[in-house]
Amino acid sequence: MPPFTESGYLPPGIWAMSWVDFWERYGYNSRRANLLSGLTFALKLLVRSNCQTIYIGGSFITNKERPNDIDGCFDGMGIDIGMLDPVFQDIDEQHARFGCELRVDFMSAFQSFLQKNRDGEPIGIVEIDLGNFDITR
Repeated sequence: MPPFTESGYLPPGIWAMSWVDFWERYGYNSRRANLLSGLTFALKLLVRSNCQTIYIGGSFITNKERPNDIDGCFDGMGIDIGMLDPVFQDIDEQHARFGCELRVDFMSAFQSFLQKNRDGEPIGIVEIDLGNFDITR
């Protein structure tokens, strides 16, 4: 994983990480660990619906000490819609339950959105393969 740029972002691109490595790099204070706990619960629900990949962007993957939430999306291909928890249709409910906003992404539209900062400049995002995510922990 590359270091942050001078402006505090990941360099442009999609950077693959394991869940364990993601937690170790980004869960370094109590606020971040609390947000990651909420994301863990959301990921357990996504894995049950056969979700294989999530993408995380926004302030959580910057050098910001106390991000407000976690922004991301999950690959909609292969998802068992019948098993997908209804919470993933309501961003406000996700934010209340998990402290994160995870949108279903088809055709990489939201991935592209996450790869730009507020000024439209290209930035990096993190890809996490959920194939080995342990839903029992």
